[in-house]
Amino acid sequence: MTKPQLSDVMKKLVLFIIGIAILGTIIALGVYLGVELPSQQTLLHAPMNSGVIYPKGPI
Repeated sequence: MTKPQLSDVMKKLVLFIIGIAILGTIIALGVYLGVELPSQQTLLHAPMNSGVIYPKGPI
């Protein structure tokens, strides 16, 4: 009689772990889209005078 109880507990444990993994994925995606991606996009727009390369050296 203990086997069905153990199996039921294991099923609930597996479902709990899968739920935690899905929740973690959703939170990580939210952080990436809300924080990381906008900061990466602002770094792409560098000022026009940064990194100017003079072909014959500085003036």
